[in-house]
Amino acid sequence: MSLTSLTILNDDELKLLEHRMSNLLGDDVLMRRAGEAAAAWIRGEINEGERVTVLAGPGNNGGDAVCAALALRREGVAVELVMPGPAKSDLCRRMVEEWRAAGGTISEDPYMTEPAAVVVDGLFGTGQEKPVSGAYLDAVLWFNERRAKKLSLDVPTGLNPATGNWIGTIPGCRADATMAFLAVKAGLYLNEGPDAAGEVILRELDVSVPLSSLSVTGLDEFRYVRQERARFSHKGTFGKLLVTGGDTGRLGAAFLASRAALRLGAGSVTLEAFAENVPAVDPISPELMFATGAHPVDGDFTATVIGPGLGQTERARARVEAALKSEKPLVIDADALNLIAANMPLQDLLLARRAATVITPHEGEAARLLRRPVEGVTVDRVAAARELAVQSGAIVVLKGTGTVTALRSGRAWVNPTGNAMLATAGSGDVLAGMIGAFLAQKFDAVESALAAVWIHGQSVDGCLANVTASDILEMSAETLEVLRARSAAE
Repeated sequence: MSLTSLTILNDDELKLLEHRMSNLLGDDVLMRRAGEAAAAWIRGEINEGERVTVLAGPGNNGGDAVCAALALRREGVAVELVMPGPAKSDLCRRMVEEWRAAGGTISEDPYMTEPAAVVVDGLFGTGQEKPVSGAYLDAVLWFNERRAKKLSLDVPTGLNPATGNWIGTIPGCRADATMAFLAVKAGLYLNEGPDAAGEVILRELDVSVPLSSLSVTGLDEFRYVRQERARFSHKGTFGKLLVTGGDTGRLGAAFLASRAALRLGAGSVTLEAFAENVPAVDPISPELMFATGAHPVDGDFTATVIGPGLGQTERARARVEAALKSEKPLVIDADALNLIAANMPLQDLLLARRAATVITPHEGEAARLLRRPVEGVTVDRVAAARELAVQSGAIVVLKGTGTVTALRSGRAWVNPTGNAMLATAGSGDVLAGMIGAFLAQKFDAVESALAAVWIHGQSVDGCLANVTASDILEMSAETLEVLRARSAAE
């Protein structure tokens, strides 16, 4: 995984860049570079005498695959080329002619090939619009059955490059690695994308890729959060955070957010809990201070987190209203989002806010805020996050596979860290507390959101056993310390 930010280009941006480079360099130069880049990676994965099988489709993705096969053949690697159907694009036909001129043969059925150490999916790339069927579907099934190292070119066949959803109802290729050319595609990080793509490898093909409004989050997006603390500082330096939530039966959510804020560096944290029986002290984090929900806190807080375990009562609604009217940085999560979704005056207050505001919905909460079915969010998570940012005026952190952070300007980031271990009760409460901790320390709101999401995900990457939200909390704090130590050593 790249630790630096990566530009994501959409289909139109890619076509424009490819057109410009074709006019500048010639129409086949990028394809040859892509094939050579794939071949170089493959050579690093095989031993002397091992075979490679390349699946090539009818379009330019197939042309990339044929170029890779040609490059490997020139270096003496035993390569079998499989094309379930005839070449259709001009460039692909040209590469097939070169393959035949070099003495290469083409099979139509991958099941007739010899066992290989590496198999390559070059069936369909970013231009695929219809579900895979017929002989191409057979090739996809064959690819997924292999125990060899599996590489997809640009995007796995069958994956929507923009949304990360499968095109149709039948899953496409599942690779160990995907080599993206020129720029990464958002779908590699969203929904089914991470499982389908495996490791994402970027090859820019010696092309200067223009900036875009969509990026993959990297460490360079949160330099200040990663800096070591100044030696001469005190708890006041790192802010005072108020966490409001924790109604009866839901106190744990507020505890998790509060403890996360303490562990991620907030100078002090006060929990304003609504539960009937709030303990005098938190035995896990005795540093945590308490205030009763019956008497709203008017203290000098640097930032507020509202929502974890808050409930849906009138008292909860009133506290959300008060928080929205405040002029302090605010993180809105969970029940507070549902209250806003059901109350137009609260929505108006949210849009009118001038202080930094971060909302952290999961897909269901986002759907309620946008007044649409959940499917209307999952079909294009980047578009949904951007729309919600415009509607709310807030920084939107749309949680899920490839968490999307979006601004009302249209600028957005897709997070590359995290896995299914985050799908546990309380994980979102921890994230809200982490964002609140960074806001309390007066870090930039966008940096706070991007940093918290990246660290939250990175904390579980590599975990082999199930984890709880409390584990994620501790591992996130450890991840931040590792990042700060690395920054200090640079």
